[in-house]
Amino acid sequence: MRSEKQQRVLFLCAHRSVRELLAASLLAAQKQNEWDIWITPASFPSDAVALARQVLDEVHVPLLLSPQTAEPSIDRSWDEGIVLCSGATDQ
Repeated sequence: MRSEKQQRVLFLCAHRSVRELLAASLLAAQKQNEWDIWITPASFPSDAVALARQVLDEVHVPLLLSPQTAEPSIDRSWDEGIVLCSGATDQ
């Protein structure tokens, strides 16, 4: 549940990769009570999740087990939006 002091942040990866989960986990570990953290919904391959968990374990950061998910839309707002990969290089 979001407190009045928390700012809402959305991590977005155009490729729906595990990068957004990795970034969200890092922020959650650093600033636990400052952010209401969201990612875009995705189905991450189990090997990608295992690799993300291994990387985070090396820096003693837990993987977010069930992050909040939402698609960007006009009826939702975030204080910050972080685009991890835009997909622009694929064009």
